[in-house]
Amino acid sequence: MFGDLVKIQDDLIIIFASIIVLFLSGIIILSLRALFLHQSIEKSMMARIKAGKYNEVIDIARDFINISQSKGRRNPGMFVLYYLAQAYEAIDSLNNALKYYTEASLQASKYGRMYSTILLHIAKISFKLGKNKEAQANYMMLLDKDPDNAEALYELACVHYRNRSLKKARECLETVLKKRSGLIEARSLYGKILFDTGNYLPALKQFSLLEKYDPSNYEVFYYKAKCFENLKKYAESIRAYQFILGHEWKNEIHSNNNTLVGIREGSQISVINLYIKIKDYHSGIYYVSEYLSNPSSEETKTELIYLYANLLWNTGEEYQALKNFERIYMMNPGYKDVAIMHERYKKILPHTYLKAYFTSNESSTDGLDFDSLCKRILARHVFKLMYRHLDYYIYEKGVFYVVFYRHIEPASFSKLTEIEVMLNSFQTRPQNIEIYSLSGIMDDAITHFLLKSSHIIEGDEFINTVKKIAPLKS
Repeated sequence: MFGDLVKIQDDLIIIFASIIVLFLSGIIILSLRALFLHQSIEKSMMARIKAGKYNEVIDIARDFINISQSKGRRNPGMFVLYYLAQAYEAIDSLNNALKYYTEASLQASKYGRMYSTILLHIAKISFKLGKNKEAQANYMMLLDKDPDNAEALYELACVHYRNRSLKKARECLETVLKKRSGLIEARSLYGKILFDTGNYLPALKQFSLLEKYDPSNYEVFYYKAKCFENLKKYAESIRAYQFILGHEWKNEIHSNNNTLVGIREGSQISVINLYIKIKDYHSGIYYVSEYLSNPSSEETKTELIYLYANLLWNTGEEYQALKNFERIYMMNPGYKDVAIMHERYKKILPHTYLKAYFTSNESSTDGLDFDSLCKRILARHVFKLMYRHLDYYIYEKGVFYVVFYRHIEPASFSKLTEIEVMLNSFQTRPQNIEIYSLSGIMDDAITHFLLKSSHIIEGDEFINTVKKIAPLKS
């Protein structure tokens, strides 16, 4: 009897042990199955990431997370979250990418390489989203663990640059370039910082070096041109800008690449300003006419027309210049000083025939040059042209001299003195003088000695005289 009880007890122990073994085996099998499934999912996601099938990655991850949660497992695994974040980042769904990178970071070892990689992603996306403080904090965390991480140092410099902490950005970049001198992006940003802080010669050296290794980056050539400009090497600056503008821009003009469009249009404006600065007005007119024939933003077009008007004014095409100022005034009355110009000359603008007088055309066969116009005014008498100048012509008949002042602005005291000296240099001294000047004489010049023997033809008398003789073609 007792033996039977012992036997039954032994059998129960064996059965219980068998049940435990079977239970544990089931757990192990399920765990292995889950592990293999997890690894299979991860491999599938990784393969699709490499193939660029990002939406498929997102679908797989979502299904896997939903199934896991339905079975009470809230942790889908670090790599599932990481690959899901990568997929979202690839399709520019940055907020979703940031969310899943952050979740993946919580599961990564604080001391592992994967944690550093995830931190770098989080920092970059935070920067793209304009979250500068978060980006800076993550880069600092990463550099605490990996002080020699060149990519993190460069990206931190970008954060400082955006915050205009130029000294800190420069320090980061100098550290990077000591370790990796060939990092083009770091050297380019370093050159910009040198430029922004007024160190134009060192900046020029950086951009001259970069153009050898990054010849398709027109921003490098643009900054090089700006360095030359600030160093007052205007000829070199013009050549550098012209090199940029010699590029075929058809694709960029119609693209959304604001940087390239800005470089092209900025180079155009800079070239024209430089021609004005060196007083090469005719080259400026040639190029501004070319630039205006190409598509450009409204802001750039307005500035080019404004510069064109200034060029025309400086070459003697003053009436045509006023018409271009008027054109800008009609587009944007508040643009620079066009409202002042319009108010000052609005009474002149309707008299389109004045274009024939206020011209820089010195000689022609169609009667539209300045000398031909002056001779029409002097038609009753035969006068001899004694002096030809961009500011005035002087004609003589005996002791009678006629001065045609070629500017819309009133003649200044110094200009009257110049005319007086020229008149007194002729063999026959003047006794009677007529001076044609649309706006007359400046207030500070009314006491000038020359005016004692001169008659000023101005205002309506001037306008009516030109109106009667101006060629119809004008």
